[in-house]
Amino acid sequence: MSREHLQVKDPDVLDYFVASLPEKPYCTNRLGALIIQEKANALKNKYIQHNSPYECYWLVYDVDRPTAIIDWQDANAPTPTIIAMNPENGHAHLFYGLQNPVLTAEYNPKVHKSPIRYAASIDVAMTKKLEADPCYSKLISKNPIHNYWKVSIWQNELYDLPGLASHLDLEPYTDKRIDLEPLGLGRNCTLFKYTAKYAYKSYRKGGFLNNEFYWFDVENYAKNYNMNFTPPLPLREVYSIVRSVIKWTAAKHTQNGFTEIQRRRGLLSGISRKAKAGERRERIIEYIALCPWVSNVELANIFEVSISTINHLNLKKGCVLGLSTHTKQ
Repeated sequence: MSREHLQVKDPDVLDYFVASLPEKPYCTNRLGALIIQEKANALKNKYIQHNSPYECYWLVYDVDRPTAIIDWQDANAPTPTIIAMNPENGHAHLFYGLQNPVLTAEYNPKVHKSPIRYAASIDVAMTKKLEADPCYSKLISKNPIHNYWKVSIWQNELYDLPGLASHLDLEPYTDKRIDLEPLGLGRNCTLFKYTAKYAYKSYRKGGFLNNEFYWFDVENYAKNYNMNFTPPLPLREVYSIVRSVIKWTAAKHTQNGFTEIQRRRGLLSGISRKAKAGERRERIIEYIALCPWVSNVELANIFEVSISTINHLNLKKGCVLGLSTHTKQ
């Protein structure tokens, strides 16, 4: 769904919630028995899928405490957009609406990994700040349109990611080499990362020759890896990630693309080797200038290089490429 279709002046967030829902969301009146229905019928259920596998309009947190409706203030967390509370025990889902959805279809050339990682970092940090349930799958939530829940609107203004980030400490998540904790969107990032690595290797081993088997192979890997998470991602999201990975791999790692990657790697490696050789040459020259009596054999041993390398550098006892000769004191 295009964001353009959701923009209205001073939007009512419940209207925004309905407009942003998937066209055929999961829903249920009884946890553990999910069904898929058209949006109009799904909205009659107590629980509903609030995001599609491709777009994230809502960051939702499950706070299982009787004081859930006010605890976010004590935690100095951002103001929720919507709170849907269970009138029987006070447990609640806190909804934070995003001005622009985070796109999770990473194969799209218009979508970069950085915004997804950024959103996932916020999601992990918010879960901790709110002391929300880390095992909440985030697939379905208390439906704020259903009259069973006690629903409160805290603000109509929607968030952008920097607005949420300003309330959080994201420093622990800045190193992209470190996997995010498997909470919320952190699972998506981790699953995409490792599935993409596996898919690339499988593709290079000939997976592109049999697309059907390649798809099955990558999908099977992703489903198995997904079982490392508690809870695992819903299968619809896993399939979405697999589809993204396969298209991303096909686009990025064609035979020509692989050849170009190898050429660039070789070029960078050559530059690196030359830089190291130049640095070593300078060190040898400096050493000879200070100790001109050292033989080429001794130089080779000191710097752990071959005699031919020393000879190639045109270094001779008592002479360093035009430097003045010193005598042993």
